[in-house]
Amino acid sequence: MKKLNALHLASFEGNIGDNANHNGFYASMENIESYKFEYTQLEIRDFYWKKRSFNKDFVDYANSFDIVIIGGGNYFELWVDHSPTGTSIMIEPALFKQIKVPVLFNALGVDPGQGASKNACAKFRHFLDLILSNSKNMVSVRNDGALNSIKTYIGEEYLDKIYWTPDAGILISCDYDFLQINKEYLAVNLAGDMLDVRFPKQANGISYTNFIEQLAEILLNTIHEGFIDEIVLIPHIYKDFKCITDLLEQFSDEVIRTKISIAPLLHGKNSELKIFSIYKNAKLTFAMRFHANLCSIGFGVPTIGLDSYIQIQQLYDELRVPDYCVRINKRNMRKSMENILIAIKADIHDHRRNFTKISEKQKKHAAEYFKNVETWLDTLNPA
Repeated sequence: MKKLNALHLASFEGNIGDNANHNGFYASMENIESYKFEYTQLEIRDFYWKKRSFNKDFVDYANSFDIVIIGGGNYFELWVDHSPTGTSIMIEPALFKQIKVPVLFNALGVDPGQGASKNACAKFRHFLDLILSNSKNMVSVRNDGALNSIKTYIGEEYLDKIYWTPDAGILISCDYDFLQINKEYLAVNLAGDMLDVRFPKQANGISYTNFIEQLAEILLNTIHEGFIDEIVLIPHIYKDFKCITDLLEQFSDEVIRTKISIAPLLHGKNSELKIFSIYKNAKLTFAMRFHANLCSIGFGVPTIGLDSYIQIQQLYDELRVPDYCVRINKRNMRKSMENILIAIKADIHDHRRNFTKISEKQKKHAAEYFKNVETWLDTLNPA
């Protein structure tokens, strides 16, 4: 067994979904029997917070390891015009070329949700050419429509050079029960960031306020009908509390005190075990955020995707279950959600079996990806 000291550049603080992703990734890397990885985590937000820079010092630091792993995460965004790569990985191509150790770009999102400027796409295309010109580098993208975004904005010719994999959040190992309540509950995740992007003014559209009002009525109905006993609201970042507060204002004091729980906002190592156990033990999930959807599906929990950002619809499209996803900024939002709920309530066990099959299929795809990672490593480390 060969030991590899790995520099892992990603987000480890500030979004619980990232922690779920790393949980599944590390567990899968442990299954690569020929290698033992020792990880040094480097917080990518330090670069956004201007505490670090992608400079020569970073290159020298990277070269002191056996391998660099970047991601998973949504770092191949396509709107970052001021970046030398057109993405959130803001390293000058000439500097990246000086990294001599293997680099794995792992399960990254390619996100046009906030735009995909010609300038950023041209820079990203150049960066991809540089990365892919050297066999010591491996690039993979995740199941949020990334391949389709590559095809649409970067070029179809790149598709056979890039690996595809389910985000490792679907592999999270979570043998835990944080709530420990003997109730059937609905887990609800609402995203409070980018509300102007999520709820733009559009024909046949509804406002954020309209959405909150209609969602509250849907949730109350699920309680009054006796389908669930409780609603558990789950924030992933601090901005999600705005949605939680706005939603609570739609309920009576009695409902808030007797039927609503709010999960804590946690961060850091093992925090994902507590929060994602709430999704795992839910009867049903409503979710806006990517990992809230992905991990719930991974647990086989019937899940309704609350689509206000392109990657959610594309996730359900890739899973080939688009009927479980609702565009929540459209006027038909409530009717669409109620129709899905009617079907789920009719036979929730059948829907759970359906989601379990989806989960199993995605986990097989992930296993294939990690075999490809092992093969890549073997070519770089011949016996």
